[in-house]
Amino acid sequence: MLPDLPYRTKAGEPLLEVDHIDDHAGGGRDHPTAMIALCPNCHSNKTHGAERAALTERLRKVAAERHATWATSVT
Repeated sequence: MLPDLPYRTKAGEPLLEVDHIDDHAGGGRDHPTAMIALCPNCHSNKTHGAERAALTERLRKVAAERHATWATSVT
């Protein structure tokens, strides 16, 4: 279940943006294991924020855990 996110689409769904954990322009993989959905503020913070490196590492772990959970649920 998603946490209560502050941004919503016109249809009421969570407003999320897909982020390449390692910048796609810098060679980051275009693969679900290397991507994560973020709200617009978190995406901007991860891309431009002062704590970018620490956030990137945290998101890398979250993405790997969520992908592993998803992969075991569909097999």
